[in-house]
Amino acid sequence: MSRSSKRNGGSGTEYEWRWKDESENRPLPDSWAEHGRHEPIERSEEPFYAIQYRCGLQLEFEVDPRTGDRTGLPNRERPACRVLYVVEDGSRAVVQEWDAEREDDGWKPTADFASIIAKPAGSGDSVAEKHQAQYRHAVEDRYDLE
Repeated sequence: MSRSSKRNGGSGTEYEWRWKDESENRPLPDSWAEHGRHEPIERSEEPFYAIQYRCGLQLEFEVDPRTGDRTGLPNRERPACRVLYVVEDGSRAVVQEWDAEREDDGWKPTADFASIIAKPAGSGDSVAEKHQAQYRHAVEDRYDLE
């Protein structure tokens, strides 16, 4: 997953943020679930619940616009968290990245982190049946859905 952008005052130079893992998948801490924002869910949307995360760095590279290849070393970096969100029954999932902060006891997402996000109804990737029960239980353990 990478994001492209152009910067440097319209020079036409293309830059791309590329992910570099710094950790394995971890269960979302209960405090993140409790204290994260809850996006409003509109009529044509459904909630996705954060259940796992991994920490890493977003590295910004200049890229060759013809080939999409990096042209050198990273220009800058920023800490980030990749978060796995699932629907209540665990059947569909999406991954979203959030900026993060490094602290003495680890990493945490910045204040704009949302533990419940809104996505169009029916969106997300299908989850393998063997993982659905695990994801469903993770939602039940972290969120009061009643």
